[in-house]
Amino acid sequence: MTSPGSDTQPTPKSTKDHVEKNGAELEAPPLPPLEPLDEASLTSTDDATLARAAGAGDRGAYRVLMERYQRLLFKIALRKSNNQADAEDIVQDVCLHAWRSLPKIRDPQAFLGWLMAIANNRANRYCDRRRRKIVVLDEARRTLEERERARAERSDAEEDGGELVRRLPDEMRLALTWKYLDGCSYDEIGERLDMSFHQVDYLLRRAKAALRHEVERVDRSGEEGHA
Repeated sequence: MTSPGSDTQPTPKSTKDHVEKNGAELEAPPLPPLEPLDEASLTSTDDATLARAAGAGDRGAYRVLMERYQRLLFKIALRKSNNQADAEDIVQDVCLHAWRSLPKIRDPQAFLGWLMAIANNRANRYCDRRRRKIVVLDEARRTLEERERARAERSDAEEDGGELVRRLPDEMRLALTWKYLDGCSYDEIGERLDMSFHQVDYLLRRAKAALRHEVERVDRSGEEGHA
């Protein structure tokens, strides 16, 4: 115990004692942001380090990871889709999804398993959507054929117009039919074709441009025939 008048000062309480006494907890200072990895050493860097760097926004690290496993991703996608063009689309989708998800990866040490799980899930999702789209197109094609047979007594001009529409690719032909004959909204067409609003709008504009081109071509042919 300190006697009165003593020069001895009481030992100040530590920060920890003060915090414990007041029932609070100190937060650890935030870690500094990861610096981008040296470009020259990226190719020899392990997956976990690259994954942590990519999750922090290092695009160079992410590019190396994707180049490292691109063939594996393509094999998974091709096995699921049995189509090279679809497999390429799947790989693009996997790469984009993985980039967006990397900041939330729980265990960078398990990066490869994490990436393969994403590849399988996205490939299954893509193939399911593709199959549904094919079913919708087949059903719509049969409906159009039945409608065309029911309108067999149309005028020659209408028949010419119908023939021009039938020359268009399936998606364009169906989009025009759904929009201008069935009165479907862009959202309804998008749901049937698995497209966004803007994709439907672009498809319809392309379809109308293609139809105008066919009409102009037929008109030119007619003029040349009468010349």
